This record gives sequence, C-alpha cells and structure tokens, in this order.
Amino acid sequence: MQRLHIVQISDTHLTPHGDVPAHQQQTDPWSKLTAIIQDIRTLPYEPDLIVFTGDLMHGGSADDYQRLHGVVHMMKAEFNCHVRVLLGNHDNRQAFYDGYLPANPGPYYANRMRIGNNDFYFLDSKVSGYEAGWVSASQLQWLGKHLRQAPTKRAFIFLHHPLDGPTMSNMHYAILQNTSELLSVLRGHNIGGVFAGHVHFPTEYLIGDHVLNVVAGSAAYDIDCTDPQLHEVRESSSYQIITVDRGQVGVTVRQLLQLPAVIDTIQVPSIKFLTKRPPEIFA
Repeated sequence: MQRLHIVQISDTHLTPHGDVPAHQQQTDPWSKLTAIIQDIRTLPYEPDLIVFTGDLMHGGSADDYQRLHGVVHMMKAEFNCHVRVLLGNHDNRQAFYDGYLPANPGPYYANRMRIGNNDFYFLDSKVSGYEAGWVSASQLQWLGKHLRQAPTKRAFIFLHHPLDGPTMSNMHYAILQNTSELLSVLRGHNIGGVFAGHVHFPTEYLIGDHVLNVVAGSAAYDIDCTDPQLHEVRESSSYQIITVDRGQVGVTVRQLLQLPAVIDTIQVPSIKFLTKRPPEIFA
C-alpha cells in the first residue's frame, strides 16, 4: 500500500492588508506561513496532500483571499501535490468565495478526493456569527452517502472545529456542537482519523468507535486554555505531518516558534455547550 504524507497547517490567521496582526503578534502571520513553506522544503519527501484546516485569514477581503490563492497555487506547483483549504470561524465566507473560488459553491464549502485506497473528506463547520461549529444536516447526509458507497476505502475527515473529547472539557463553548451527530454518521465505517484545529493547542484522543481525533496547533499563535476562564496567548508557530502507512496512522508536530511571554489574554464567561442551534446550518 502507498505510504502517504499529509501536511496539516491550521489557523494561519493571515493578516488582511492594512491591518495589524491579531493578539499583538510581533511576527506577521504571512512570515510564519513562509517559514512553514521553507520547512516543508527541507523534508526528505514531498507531501502527497497539504490541508489548511480553517481560520485562513483573520477577516479579510476578496483581495486578501486572492493573495492566499496565489500562495496555494505556488505550493501546488512546487510540491507537486494536492492542496485543500477549509473555512474557520474567523474567515469571511463571501470574501473567500469572491477572491479564492471561481464560483460560489452554495451554503457551505465541502468536498472530497481520493488518493489510492484512501478517501479524504473536507467538511465546512463554519456558521456565520458563531465561534463554535456545526456540520449541517445536508453535509452529514452527503458524507454518509459517500462513506456507504466506498466501504473498502479508508476515510480521513478534516474540519476546523474539533469534536468533543476528554481534552476538550474547557472548550465546549467553542468546539463542534453536534459531535454526536457526526459520530453517528462515521459509526461502522473504516475511519483513519478526524483532523481539526481551532483551539490553538495540539491534542489527540479516541472517541466513538475508537476513532482517532487529532487537533493541530496554530501556525500563528498558541493559546493555553488550562484556566477555563482566562486563556493565555503566546507567540508561536507549528504545523503537523500525518503519515499513513499500511493502515497505520502517525502524527509528527513541527514546532517552528514558541516564545514564553504572554502577549494577550482571552476572558471566557462560560465554557458550556451552546443551547441554541442556528437555523443557518439547516440550509
């Protein structure tokens, strides 16, 4: 079976033109992305797939997303691999559609691709106006249909918001709100793992039918969520490499920057799950 290397870059929070970097970062996030690309060049292999798992921009206009599209196009050509991007809660959906895509795909942005015996699914968990995420009913139906049609393929799921798990107890207000619905769709299928970002700290856990969940750190800055009411932000940058080999899955974190000083804090009034479902996710 083909050995695969998947690069996951999450939460780049690229600064829109004319803005200052979020959370008082001293290093421009565009420079941090450049350093990640340079680090990928040093690897002893070319990646088979690169995935940006959301919060591509910290807001941004169509022109900003067009600039990102140019970087992605360059990465595709240089590394001779597939590159996929997902939306996060900080992304501007309409600006992304106008600047990055040739046509508006509809109410959400989800797709899939196949490499060898592996299927990769890219879900859209962004809901406008919310930090937390949901996967819409229409996406869940789409995902379930394709999983049933390819029972011999191993499926890897990518989305911005992490599923609920033992290391997410302080983050219920921010993560995927309908974890149980997604797990119900995945149940009984050959799932290689679920890969997310959003919380700005790396973690791994097993949930559901022993499904591997891997949450990537951020390419832009780290958030220490140990104190549930006061999260600490530090200058940092990392990405991770997912290796798939003969049915086995491993993850390596590439930490390129980590500074000790707290550059900002985030106050959290409540860490509980949200009680209201936004009607938009049923579109």
